[in-house]
Amino acid sequence: MAFNHDVVANWKFAPVVQTIEPSDCFLYALSVGVGRNPLDREELPFVYGPEIKVLPTMAAVVCTPGFWAEDPRLGIDITRIFHGEQSVTLHKPIPPGEKLTGHSRISDLIDKGPGGGAIIEVECVVRDSTGQPVWTVNRTAFLKGEGGFGGTNRSIAAPAKIPASEPDQQVDIPTTGNQALLYRLNGDFNPLHADPDVAEQAGFSQPILHGLCTYGITGHALLKAVCGYDVEKFGRLSVRFSAPTLPGDTLRIEIWRNGEAGAFFRCRAVERDVTVIASGRFDFAQSL
Repeated sequence: MAFNHDVVANWKFAPVVQTIEPSDCFLYALSVGVGRNPLDREELPFVYGPEIKVLPTMAAVVCTPGFWAEDPRLGIDITRIFHGEQSVTLHKPIPPGEKLTGHSRISDLIDKGPGGGAIIEVECVVRDSTGQPVWTVNRTAFLKGEGGFGGTNRSIAAPAKIPASEPDQQVDIPTTGNQALLYRLNGDFNPLHADPDVAEQAGFSQPILHGLCTYGITGHALLKAVCGYDVEKFGRLSVRFSAPTLPGDTLRIEIWRNGEAGAFFRCRAVERDVTVIASGRFDFAQSL
């Protein structure tokens, strides 16, 4: 199977129409660990009615094209594709019960040279029934060993700079052994997160957690620590992944306040002492 860079660069995504039901919101929140404490009344609206709140990071899994990279016409080896960066920008809180349409496009295909891999950048703009944007998702995927096809080689944006000082806040959130199996029900069925044989082929000792699950857990920590669970304060969450999370890891999110703008953060798997998000930035809605 050969990487078909021309097909990838010109790939056309069909619009994805979706109405978020309460059960979708509850499943997503549960899949990123919300609701483990049955007495936590602040988390309850994300997993139980009648008042319903939607986790802002759910935008990363709604109206997206799913695991599109497995299409054989692309020639992508799914055991050698890794999530690099992820950003969600909310233009307003996610509206459950409304018809939404997502339009995705390949925004760039970067050639890092022979042996240097390739980077695919995808943008998805989700609009409501009036055509107004509700949120924008940007993500990059790194294709190991697929560089050298003669494409453009440009630098990607510099990551958020983490302060050298001690963090202002720290939030620890445990993951469970079956977390990837639960999270995949949001629509990402990449077998790397479920099948031990596929994980072994990719060089891992076990199935790894979805990058977007780590992203959702981190977003929950920022929503709690920085926003006090006020979803209207949540503007943008951008991360650069540095290593995979394993189901069962405890994630430690270290947070540095950035004045009225938001916060910087990183995320570490405590037991393995591995940094899984090297740098991240959170922006309040009013600062965008």
